[in-house]
Amino acid sequence: MKQQEPTTLRVSRLPDAQQRQRRAVKRRLLDLLWYGLISLAGVTVIVALLAIFIYLMSEVLPLFKPATAELRPLPVTPETSLAIPPRAVMDTAISAEVLQQFALPLSFSIDFQLQDALKRYVILANRSGEACLLQLSRPTAGCIQRLSLTDRTVSLTAITWLAGQQSLITGDSSGQLKQWFLLADKDGQVRLSWVKPFQQRNAAITSLAAESGRSGFAVLDAAGGLSLFYSTLSKPLWQKRFPDMAAARAAPDELRFNATNDQLWLLKQEQALSFLAVQNKHPEISWRTLWQKVWYESWQQPEYVWQSSGGAEFYQGKYSLVPLTVGTLKAAFYAMLVAVPLAILAALYSVCYLAEPLRSRLSNLIELIALFPTVIIGFLAAIWLAPALEQHLLALLLFVAITPLLVFLLAKYWAVLPAFLQRPTGSKLTLLLMLLLLLLSAAAAFGLAALAEYYCFEGSLQSWLSKQGIDYQQRNALVVGLAMGFAVLPVVFSLSYDALAQIPKQLTLGAYALGANQWQIVQRIMLPVAAPGILAAMMLGLSRAIGETMIILMATGNNPITNFNVFEGLRSLTATLAIELPEAAVNSSHYRVLFLVAILLFIFTFTCNTLADLVRQRLRRNLQRLD
Repeated sequence: MKQQEPTTLRVSRLPDAQQRQRRAVKRRLLDLLWYGLISLAGVTVIVALLAIFIYLMSEVLPLFKPATAELRPLPVTPETSLAIPPRAVMDTAISAEVLQQFALPLSFSIDFQLQDALKRYVILANRSGEACLLQLSRPTAGCIQRLSLTDRTVSLTAITWLAGQQSLITGDSSGQLKQWFLLADKDGQVRLSWVKPFQQRNAAITSLAAESGRSGFAVLDAAGGLSLFYSTLSKPLWQKRFPDMAAARAAPDELRFNATNDQLWLLKQEQALSFLAVQNKHPEISWRTLWQKVWYESWQQPEYVWQSSGGAEFYQGKYSLVPLTVGTLKAAFYAMLVAVPLAILAALYSVCYLAEPLRSRLSNLIELIALFPTVIIGFLAAIWLAPALEQHLLALLLFVAITPLLVFLLAKYWAVLPAFLQRPTGSKLTLLLMLLLLLLSAAAAFGLAALAEYYCFEGSLQSWLSKQGIDYQQRNALVVGLAMGFAVLPVVFSLSYDALAQIPKQLTLGAYALGANQWQIVQRIMLPVAAPGILAAMMLGLSRAIGETMIILMATGNNPITNFNVFEGLRSLTATLAIELPEAAVNSSHYRVLFLVAILLFIFTFTCNTLADLVRQRLRRNLQRLD
């Protein structure tokens, strides 16, 4: 009888209940740890964005802080008279010897006399409002202009130059304030021109005082009202009435600012009565000066102007954000005009017509363009592209017009081509044929450009444009559009390619089964389904274009021009920050306005990125519904 082999017990390698429980606890702890780290990272990003925005706002809000002032009595000390600021040079009286040199009308009485600090012009006026403008370099000419500074029913009570030496403020017995500019007429002769009135006071103007170094001024009326104005605004920055000041004995007859404009002294017969402690650090900044046209001194009409510095001693800063915003949108518009059609058509061709592995290689090559440093692109645009475009501008325009025409002719006569070129359409031979087409188009454009310039544009397109009133600058928006379009193109292409490649295959295969051709599938299925993704790609490309700095900085003239002329330069928000922030005085109006520029950029890019992400999420939901 065969002996039975002893059975061996097999030990299970599966974890027991206690081990499984420990592992489950460990997994839960790891899950909680990763969840906490991810949540912490997300919250940190949100907090960082909020902190950046709050910091920017903290630097900007002082710009819009309203002016404040407090009337304070003088301390009873012997040194009080030493603190009185001196009279401004342009308010000093003119000597009788100087006046005798001019041939003045015999009936003209002089109650007010002013000369600018550079001693170029003298203005004489009387109580009735009659004024005479004299030019010190031409004493024998007499009055080069006779005019009336007030209405006939009121009398002139106060007159003063502003610090810019190009603007005059007058006050009359009706409480009306007017501003006058020294402007040149068509013949080049300087004339006093009335610009605008200010908000009328309730009593006669008794005294005016101009601020030092900026175009602000103070007004005192007969009813004891004190007001602070700035020349670019019609309404007062601050005003208050002091009834005791209207008393005959206590009424001051002169106002005078100190050098820092934080004290307004009230004087009577050169004796200080009291002073006004003023807090008015940024009077030149308001929503009107930032976003509306302003008539600045020595300008012929109101304009949008960004000019943060100048060589004049009493320079009036101009901080309109309209030229910078228009320049940013102008650069982004022309960049998108170049990048979007090329990127979307390239993505359509890659997904729908190219075969593997050529499709992957070509898409990877286009995406590698995004690795190009923008400073290199801007450098090449400045030293090579801009001069080349200036020399061959008409050739470029003809190339853009001829290329679609040759593509249409090739498509019409495609059936005539040899069979090895027709099939397959996505082969390397097709790409070489397209490249040959581009070379033929470029050769035709250069050949026709020379003939067209000679026969149609008098030998030079730039000269012809100049005669038509169109200014051509070498570094212009066209250069920026081509260079920045090259930088934006990979972003739009990559996202459009992904949106088209993610379309479910059953949709295209079903269309093929129903007899649709490739173009019908592209037009009626792929483009409508991928439209949200393509729109998201365009929004991200726009955000990329708005935030670009180096290409705009190097490839444009950085001129703050408010137009969309493709042949002129521009100044963008990003370029302004890069150029001017290192040189701006800390806590100055210029410095804080640059922070406002940064907030605008933050808002633009954040809005574009947010909209792009929302559209992309919608596309994802639509594709999941199709699956």
